[in-house]
Amino acid sequence: MYSFRPFRNSDPPRIAQLWSCQPPQRGLAQPVSASVLELCLFSKQYFDPKGLTVAFEGDQLVGFSHAGFGPNSELAGLDTSMGTTHMVMVREDLWGSSLPDELLQRSEAYLREQGAKVLYGGGINPLNGFYLGLYGGSELPGILLSDTNRRELLARHQYRERGRVVVLQRDLVRFRPMVNREQRKVAREVNFETQYSPLTRSWWNTSVYGSLERIQFLLRRRRQDKVVASVMFWDIEPLASSWGLRVAGMYDLWVDSESRRHGYGTYLLSEAFKELHKRGISMIESQTMLTNAPAIEFYKKLGFAPIDHGLVYRREAR
Repeated sequence: MYSFRPFRNSDPPRIAQLWSCQPPQRGLAQPVSASVLELCLFSKQYFDPKGLTVAFEGDQLVGFSHAGFGPNSELAGLDTSMGTTHMVMVREDLWGSSLPDELLQRSEAYLREQGAKVLYGGGINPLNGFYLGLYGGSELPGILLSDTNRRELLARHQYRERGRVVVLQRDLVRFRPMVNREQRKVAREVNFETQYSPLTRSWWNTSVYGSLERIQFLLRRRRQDKVVASVMFWDIEPLASSWGLRVAGMYDLWVDSESRRHGYGTYLLSEAFKELHKRGISMIESQTMLTNAPAIEFYKKLGFAPIDHGLVYRREAR
């Protein structure tokens, strides 16, 4: 009934057409074009055509699955001992057929042939080489709780939940910075700095984030000329265009261990939010593991609210 083959350079327009016919979903960018897919997927140095299987019914492309790997410990190459099926997508009326299962099995076969011993479902750091800006939000969340079809597909193939991500958002239109004695003290001690498109520090991070519109904010202690806190933001595109908002994704929030619990993180984000709002950003999105109670409490203090969850699915390769 269906025929399968690896990706060819002539496939992107038909993949884009299939993608754009998917039902509306908050975590799935809509619509997309062949050029967007080229930027987010096919132009990556580590893209392997054999890892993307396309399915046909007659001469019509009706589905695809895409498998990939994460970086080695040096972030200088791929580690094929652990892989993930980033995406399974089929025509809307075929989710109840055998096609999604066949595509997932072909994805798993590719990963095992390359040496994978552990298989994941969905993209999650460090298995985040594809689909940033196309699926999820500020970061890749595994499989979104709201993504029922893909969750049920993985569950049928003995994938089990190994962790959960909470996705949070903060409206900047009504944001007001916290003002108290601690925040005034921090303001006297540090300079707030901005860096546009900061340099990445590894091959992997350059491949994943290098093409994104990024901005970094820093706190530098005046007397010591020492950076004590930093955070990174990027425009969540093209996904945020589907929401009708300008949204910035927040990641890599860091505070020096000696400066934690003294208001530096709060001051950094308050100043960053004011600057981003001036630039037309109306919403901030971030995510963290559900088990990270201190981070969730910190986000709650700043007015973030949970809007979805991501599930980290894993199975042992047979």
